[in-house]
Amino acid sequence: MVLLRLLMGVFACMFVVSGFMLIRDYVQTSRQQETFDQLNGRFLQAPEPVETVAAGGAPKEKEETGGGAAAADTPLPLKGRIPPQQWKGWWDEAARQRFAVYRSMKEENPDMVGWIRIEGTNIDYPVMHTPDQADFYLHHDFYKKSSSYGTPYLLESCRYEEPRTSLLISGHHMKNGSMFAAIQNYTEEAYFQEHPYIQFDTMDVAGSYEIAAVIKVDASGDQSIWYELLFPQEEGGFQQAWGRVKQKRFYDTGVELGEGDELLALVTCEYTLKDGRLMVIAKRIF
Repeated sequence: MVLLRLLMGVFACMFVVSGFMLIRDYVQTSRQQETFDQLNGRFLQAPEPVETVAAGGAPKEKEETGGGAAAADTPLPLKGRIPPQQWKGWWDEAARQRFAVYRSMKEENPDMVGWIRIEGTNIDYPVMHTPDQADFYLHHDFYKKSSSYGTPYLLESCRYEEPRTSLLISGHHMKNGSMFAAIQNYTEEAYFQEHPYIQFDTMDVAGSYEIAAVIKVDASGDQSIWYELLFPQEEGGFQQAWGRVKQKRFYDTGVELGEGDELLALVTCEYTLKDGRLMVIAKRIF
């Protein structure tokens, strides 16, 4: 009887603790989503670039979102292998209108250094940088409150101002599909074909990047394959690293990298390895 009561007490405690953790996670999830919704809501007045295609497939003049395309036209989000020259002007104009919003956010939190976005995905977030506090935003939201979701952030050793280094942005892989979970989809070539570009703007400079490779690595193993690519330490290190990346990438994107390219890498957890990381590597095209 004593043993039965003890077991019942243990189960009751586990039930209470589990319930508390579920409630805590729900509250954190709701709060974090509200934060990002509030930040994104500031861009509502800034038109987003879209591509319109007339009936029959002929390209038409570019219009602003909500510009009222004719009924025969189909507005398309800016994704897929559309030649960058077709949308560069649009993105530059949209980004210029977003800069004022970026600056207002930076006034609220000076740690903000830019905004990451992949059209047609959930990735649409501010990016933070704390050179003196490694991984601070791994467990903090935009307002520095504790959060299991964290906020995308630059590797502390990166420089986004001149002289600029390659950039590496980390974000959580959340089970509900938020944060950088969408990166997992890049293991499929068809998904890459639909989403080949990454937008990363700093406070006053728009940036567009074309994805060159998708790889997975063991975070507890040799990191030189990506580190030498992004931050080469010796002559010939970049080319050797790029050769290794091409051997390990999931598929051939058709995009080549050269020494001197401005690179951007997005990284998140990968669950087929015990301590896996999935990395999307892109080069700046303008």
